[in-house]
Formats: sequence, structure tokens, C-alpha cells
Amino acid sequence: VERRRPKPKVQPRPPEYYQNLIDQHNETTVKANYADSTKDNLQDIIDKFSRFCAHLPKGPLWRTIIRKCSKGTTIAFLIHICEVDRVKKRSTVHQYYLRFKMLFNRENGRHMNTNDAKEALAYIYGPLTRDYDLDITVKEKPVLCVDDLLLLLNHHWARDTSTFPTERHRVQFALILLLLFATGCRPAELVDAQKKKKKRRWPGLEDDETGDGDVDDNGFEDDEVGADADFGFDDHDSAVADLGSENDGNGSDDDVAMSDIETELRQFDALCYEDVRLLVVRNPVAGERDVLAMEVKLAHHKGAKRRPKPTIFFFTEVDDPIFCPITHLVSLAIADAAFEAPSLTTVERVFEHKVWGPVQCTPLSWKQEILETPIFRQDKKLADSGVASPTLALTYSQFRDCLNRLGLAAGFLEKLTSYCFRRGTANIVDRTATDAVRDQVMRHNPNSAVYNGAYINERVPFDVLSAVLERPSADGILRMLTHMSLMRDPRAPVHPPEDVLAALPPDPSIVELEQQRAQLKAGAYRIQGTEVEAEVRRLTAEINIARTRRQNIISEEYRADYFRRRPLEDIERQNRGQQEEEYTEPVVEHQIPERAQLAELICTHVADITPHDIVARRIHSAGLMVALCRRREVPRRYRLRVALPQPPLIKEESPDLEPFPLV
Repeated sequence: VERRRPKPKVQPRPPEYYQNLIDQHNETTVKANYADSTKDNLQDIIDKFSRFCAHLPKGPLWRTIIRKCSKGTTIAFLIHICEVDRVKKRSTVHQYYLRFKMLFNRENGRHMNTNDAKEALAYIYGPLTRDYDLDITVKEKPVLCVDDLLLLLNHHWARDTSTFPTERHRVQFALILLLLFATGCRPAELVDAQKKKKKRRWPGLEDDETGDGDVDDNGFEDDEVGADADFGFDDHDSAVADLGSENDGNGSDDDVAMSDIETELRQFDALCYEDVRLLVVRNPVAGERDVLAMEVKLAHHKGAKRRPKPTIFFFTEVDDPIFCPITHLVSLAIADAAFEAPSLTTVERVFEHKVWGPVQCTPLSWKQEILETPIFRQDKKLADSGVASPTLALTYSQFRDCLNRLGLAAGFLEKLTSYCFRRGTANIVDRTATDAVRDQVMRHNPNSAVYNGAYINERVPFDVLSAVLERPSADGILRMLTHMSLMRDPRAPVHPPEDVLAALPPDPSIVELEQQRAQLKAGAYRIQGTEVEAEVRRLTAEINIARTRRQNIISEEYRADYFRRRPLEDIERQNRGQQEEEYTEPVVEHQIPERAQLAELICTHVADITPHDIVARRIHSAGLMVALCRRREVPRRYRLRVALPQPPLIKEESPDLEPFPLV
């Protein structure tokens, strides 16, 4: 056994040593060790404030101005933001104001004067909003329920036509959706949300006195402020202060035992096999089969590096395989050969294992070499076969794109984000558990009021009219009205038709960029090795970005126009006595037989089923998932065009509605 090394003795210090320390720290400000995302926000506001200082007489350094910052400087800086940057919402200006106050606190070691802060906030909500016509509307925050989750999972397994390098991604994506809804976690607790490391990411923060020259001259739009820019508080800073009391690392660290923190750092802050423990638990009912249970430890929450508060969630078997996280995890573990026991190679042996001896459970441990392997991984395409990368964790951007695409394909009106799941979990737990349990599930500090400020359902889930009239409430209708699947329409188009795109006029900015590129190329096809190669490639990148942005805007507007026009058309057809158009779901033919069998098995609701059949159905579903993880669907090279409907024999007049705007 290795003996602990003795602690070296500290040599006695001279009396002047500690006096010098006192004088040194009295004159300096201790800089807080912020998270990377907080540093990014501070660097953004430093860049903006540096550009503002460059417009002042003699162009002083930004640190010189902020250390003598007054109320007038703050208000002038906010006016500069509205004039220079493309800011349209008041909540965006408010977020910049909060970041500026944080920068002031960091550089001066004290908070901004209370009266100056209140007057600056009053100027934002008064003259600034009026003079620059800032939008004061609050972004809608949809809430997901279990019915919405069932719609998404059914579409994901049975009707989704998107392809992946390997079908393992389809299985792990369904498990991510289940964990998001069952734990209320943020996506960064499951997948890799870290940004790529760059050299000198925060020049204004890393250099105490020389970080004023590196300034990004690009403006920021509203959507670059962050996901938290839509709080929409209109009173005072106390509301935002309450929101800031969420577990973000701003509290005291006196109650944190820093010695308990792991010293070995993992490569990814994503969910790994060592964070999950699978157990076979003895059934408390005598004579019944032993059941599987799962522990999931979520330690990479918001503010975990400064104030770690890991939360452990427990899962048991669910009769319906489409809702069972254990079934999905066992399938991924079998496909990865993750079990330490050599005989656990099939799902039958895992689900049919029994507890022996005078113990309550038998842990199904993982291999040592796979403990730090992420469960949700990227798909790497090697040669002719797609395999999951053994080391690279699934990134947040990849998961976000899949989630947005699923919401569009399923016909939801609102944009589907991970916070739809988190808000849904918070509202369900709030109705069925205590506030302490709700705050623990959401990883909020006790009595922080974060739930009431940012997560509570805007649609009141209570029939107030029936209550005041003392009549029975319509709970079934109210349940539909309070969740995001209310306006769902599976017929909603994801992209506009080609004839609509062809009728749109070209974008002048894109045409100008293409003309500049054509002049540089001068009719030449190959530009590699020429003097204009760098400029041509830069223009090509700008053209591609502009085209993608234009296509996204057109698709969003066309889809929103469909949701506006479709009810009007149905009303007019019904009032003219026309028959209802029968909706027929398109037939989706799956290339992989295992996926077709799995979709038919788990997407079909079975009632009056025996416990033995439930276990057999779960084992069959897990076996198909394991087989599916080893398959890959061949992507379609060309999109199948939908044939135009034949003109009717009898002329029908369409309602006089405003056509889709082409400009």
C-alpha cells in the first residue's frame, strides 16, 4: 500500500510578507472565474463597448471609461447599441444592459450605483423603447405533454424519412427525448455542448491592460444574444435577480466540499456509461419476476464547475416499450458490448436475469475501458459502412438540428426545442410534488422563484370559468388547449413548392455578390493557385450563407402563411357546402426490415396484455433495436416530387383570399 506523502512544512514568513499581501489585494480586484459561456457574453459586451469608446473624443481605452462609468455613459452606450447594431427587441437591450453591469462589477469590484442602475433601466423601458420602436412582445414558451411526446416518438419511429450514417443514431435520439422529458435536464447534461477551443478566445478578459485592440467589428442580431433573452420582465432588476438565483454558480461556496470533486477530468461533459448504473432488483411481490432498474447521475448541470450538485434519477421498467428508457439503454449497451459479464450478450439474458443470494439487487456493471465512453455518440461514415464513433460525443448542434427537423416534420406550429421538454417536466412535477422536489428535479436553488419566472405554463391549466360558476370543468378540452400539439397539422409543408420559389424575385444582395465573384473569375473555371483564390472563396462562402438564410426565411414565412390560410379555406369550403377532404397519411416504406418491424411493434397500442406478454414484447423490441443499431439506411439521392393534382371536371371557385406574398 502506498503511504501518503507528508505535507511539506511551510517556512516562517517575515513580518513584511503578509503586510505586502494586504496592501496588494486592497488595491486590486479579484476576478471571478466565470464559465466559458459567461466569458463569451462578457467578451461580446467588451467588443461593443470598445467600439463605443472609439467614437468618443481621443478614443480612450474601454477600461478607462468603465472605471469612471456614470449614468450618462451607460445610457449613451445603450443608445449606441440601438443605432449601430440590428436590435429590434427590448429584451435584447435589457440583456446587453445586464451584461454591461456584470462587466462593471468585474472591473471595479463593486456593483453599479443603485440609483444610476434604476434610472438606466427606466430609460430602457421609457424613452429608448419609444424612440427606437423596440418590440416589447414576449416570445411564446410552449409546453410539452405526454401526448405530444407520443406523437413525436411515433413519427420518429414510423414516419420519419430522414437518414443517418447508422441507425444507432435513431435509437439514441429516442432515448435522449425520453431522458429530457423524464428528468427535465438541459441538453448539455446529456450531449457535448462545449464550444471549440480557440486561441485567445477572450482577449478583453485574459489581458488586464492590453485587451483593447482585439475587437470584433461584426454586429450582433437579436438571436445571437442567447436563449435567455426572452424573459420579458418589465418592472425592475429584482425579477432578473430572482432568475439569477438559479443554480448558476453565483452563490457562496462555503458548503461545497471541494475535496470530493473528481480530479481526473473526462474528455466530454456528456452522459457516459459511468454515470448510469443498471440493476436487477428483487421484486417485493413474492413470486413475481425480478425487474430491471436504472440510476442516472446528472452531474454536468448549469454551474457544476463552481457549485456541483449532482442529481440521481431512478427509472423502472415501463410496460410500453416506446416509453421505456431501460429498453433503449440495454439495446445500446448490447450493441456496444458494454457489459463486463462476458455472458451478457443478448437482451434475453439481461431482462431474464434473477437475483441470487441474500441481497436485494445485482448490479450489471460495465467494462472498465468503456466507463468514460459517451452513450450518445457521433456517427462516423467509414468507407461503405457507417459506425458510431467510439470516442466522439454527440454535439448539441447535431441534436438540435434533429430535434428541429422532427418538430417540423411532425407538423408542430411552434419551434420544437429541448426547453419544451424541460418546461413540460417542470409543470407536471409542480402539480404532483412539493416545491422542494420540483427545485431538485430542475436543479434550482430553494425558494429561487425561477420556476414561476421562466418555466410556468403561460396557458393557465385550470378552468377558472367553471370554478367561479360552480360547474363541472372540461378537463379533457382544457388538457388539449394548454399544450403545443393543439395547433399541430401534419399537412403543414416544411419547404415551399418549387413553383413558389421560381416566382420569387432574386435577392439583390446575392446577385451583387455573384457579380463580384464573376468579375474576379473572369470566365475562368479553376482558381486554385491564382491571386484571386482567397477572395473568390470568401465570396462563395458569403453567397452560400446568404442563400441558406434566404431559404430558411422563405420556408418559415411560407409555413406560417399555411397555418394562417388553412383555417380560412376550411371555413369557406364548409360554408359553401363542400365535402371535407379526407386526409390520408402518406405511406412510408422502410428500407430496413428491422425498422419496419420495430415501428409496427412499439407504435401499436396493445390493451389487456398479460405480464408475461409485456416482458416478451419488451425483449422483442430491444432485440430489434440491437439489430437496428448495426444497420444503415441508404439515403435517397433525389427528393421525390409530389405530382400536381388533376384539375376537377366541375369548376369550383376558391375563396377570395390574399395570396402568399412573393416579396
